[in-house]
Amino acid sequence: MITRRRRETILAIVASEVVATQEEVVAALSRRGFEASQASVSRDIAALGLSKSQGRYVRPASSRTAEDPALARIRGNVLAIRASGENLLVLTTPPGEASPVAIAIDRQGWPGVVGTIAGDDTIFVATEGDRAGRELTRRLRKLGGKG
Repeated sequence: MITRRRRETILAIVASEVVATQEEVVAALSRRGFEASQASVSRDIAALGLSKSQGRYVRPASSRTAEDPALARIRGNVLAIRASGENLLVLTTPPGEASPVAIAIDRQGWPGVVGTIAGDDTIFVATEGDRAGRELTRRLRKLGGKG
């Protein structure tokens, strides 16, 4: 949720101000009440598909912004979703994809997600309860997850 609001604010900043460096974006975010590191802003700029034109950051030429790389990592890599108890989901991924998918889930900041533990092709996702688990399952299925 915070990431999404920060990225929406970055889009508003580049639409209304001349910002030429990531540090200027960090400063503009700070003036709007967001704490963000240069590394976070760098990831946000890439996820939003911003580019430089005439020395300043601009929105992508098309009206559609680039998909968040974390969501792209989740999309298609969740092969199965199973509930285990009231607050634990077990996700299955292709071999070697569990850790990157778990990191992507953690970075989304979705409400109700407490954390993840990843093996090679299995992820345990702890949620705040059954309702949060159902909501996460819905989100993952919307992204193309099976199960």
